[in-house]
Amino acid sequence: MSIYVVATVKVLDPSCLEAYGAIAAPLVEHYGGEYIARTSEPEVLEGTWPSDRDTVLMRWPSRDAFLTFWNSPEYAEAKEIRKGKMELSNIILEEAE
Repeated sequence: MSIYVVATVKVLDPSCLEAYGAIAAPLVEHYGGEYIARTSEPEVLEGTWPSDRDTVLMRWPSRDAFLTFWNSPEYAEAKEIRKGKMELSNIILEEAE
């Protein structure tokens, strides 16, 4: 069953973006994920949403595929690059049956 990952990202130091993206983006594809949407200015219809963050939506073929990516040694390198330079919040949503 597919899952979706919603991430909010606050960039504290833009100097890390190129190096992080060069590692993370190919790994998402390699592990079966795909970027569905990204925005810096989501249209909030009700309630609040962090306005100082980008929002990213990814689809993964399964929870296992995402967690294999998330816990991979290659992505650990990307996590190290963004450490202290980006703040991320991630949630997993299961596809409705």
